[in-house]
Amino acid sequence: MKKALLLSAFVFLASITFAQFTIGPKIGFTMSKLNTNFENVKEEAKSGFQFGAFARYGDKLYVQPELMFVTKGGIIKSETLLSTKTTVKLSTMQIPVMVGYRLLNLNVVNLRVMGGPAFSFITDKEITLSTGNVTETIEDNNIKDAIWSIQLGAGVDVLMFTLDVRYEWGLNNIYDPQGGESRDMKSNLWNVSLGWKIL
Repeated sequence: MKKALLLSAFVFLASITFAQFTIGPKIGFTMSKLNTNFENVKEEAKSGFQFGAFARYGDKLYVQPELMFVTKGGIIKSETLLSTKTTVKLSTMQIPVMVGYRLLNLNVVNLRVMGGPAFSFITDKEITLSTGNVTETIEDNNIKDAIWSIQLGAGVDVLMFTLDVRYEWGLNNIYDPQGGESRDMKSNLWNVSLGWKIL
């Protein structure tokens, strides 16, 4: 009798756990911008991409950690007589940890809101400087290796697919003048991602 009760309890707990746990891959599109306090410049957005995996645990209230490869950056144009364009591409490994809440939870469709911190470690910096018809790749050791940010957004699940739209605010200054004039640069972006719940 005890064995039957223990087995029943184990099956019940396992069914609850698996019902509340999801994991899968995701891909997406990013539109990022570097907001600065540089003088006589204009900042423009740059498109990029992201891919990785997510896990989700919980029912109405859930936690969703992710491991994503994300390209960030932006375009900075000089507004002086010598017109130059600096294009910054930052390849990053990002770990967001979202806390979400299901507003609508049906059998086929659910609607969610979410928010949480994200840490990005920059794995590669690609910076090109264009002046007229001349384009050259330059090294810029003034950009730091870590980006701290906060993400807010909404999502919808349809069957095994999950679609998220988020905005990411950069929290820390990623520009280090290394003894020069004080400058400020923060990375902000929109991202849209599509995930597939394989479990």
